[in-house]
Amino acid sequence: MESTEEGSHEKWKGKAIAEVKGVKAEKVWPLLEDFFGLSKWYPTPMCIPVEGISGIPGCVRFCGGFKTPVDDDAKKSMNWTKQKLLSIDPARWTFTYCIVDSNVGFHSYLATWTVRPTAEGCEVEWLYEVEPVQGWKLEYLESFVDKGLHAMAKNMEQGLKNMEEALKSHKGQT
Repeated sequence: MESTEEGSHEKWKGKAIAEVKGVKAEKVWPLLEDFFGLSKWYPTPMCIPVEGISGIPGCVRFCGGFKTPVDDDAKKSMNWTKQKLLSIDPARWTFTYCIVDSNVGFHSYLATWTVRPTAEGCEVEWLYEVEPVQGWKLEYLESFVDKGLHAMAKNMEQGLKNMEEALKSHKGQT
């Protein structure tokens, strides 16, 4: 992880990895591949299609309502970003997107998410780079990304396990 403080000309770069235990990568990938469906799993209250077709490079989503590490309780406006899908490779379970507009200070933000099989299930990796964000420290961004990714992985794990249990239970009743 490259650590640069606000005011530096170098981009902040980081990586977060979260394990999805007991769930194979081929089950997790379709959940991530649905670019407009982020709020189903990630702790962002809303993710709305702006243009294009979900999962097709060039599509844009609006994500809003999330808290950032620098928000105080008195903040009245909603945080938001507009994110554009740049590339997607279903065979490699990876996609790259950028933030094209926001009110949270992200400039030249680029991220790649990848799903990888593990012995215990799979993991989701989030690589990102961004110009230093005014009023933030790199540690704030690292924490924000890490907490969000781990919450998403836990939601996916639980959702997929609940589905499997429901289907097994139903099969036993028929």
